[in-house]
Amino acid sequence: MLGDAKGYRFEPTTLTIKRGDAVRWTVVSGPPHNVTFWSDSIPGGASTQLQANMPQTMAPLSSPLESNIGATYTVSFAGVPAGAYKYYCTPHLAVGMKAQITVQ
Repeated sequence: MLGDAKGYRFEPTTLTIKRGDAVRWTVVSGPPHNVTFWSDSIPGGASTQLQANMPQTMAPLSSPLESNIGATYTVSFAGVPAGAYKYYCTPHLAVGMKAQITVQ
């Protein structure tokens, strides 16, 4: 999770993983950042399991805000259906900080 002269972004903006993998995000610059999944942009039936796999959420499908450089947040994709999982950073959505994970 980055915020610098190039803008606010996730790197990479697209990622393909296998069902059961976990993804870890790290704050590199420009905090605070978080990971929030669009409930209408994830596979049907995924919401309940994805929410259960997200520790310490601040809202449904929304990780806590991470304010420290080097802070990490990890989500397991165990038990979720295959498909596209679109997400964004709540504080930086207006400036286009969004990305997608494809679960195979």
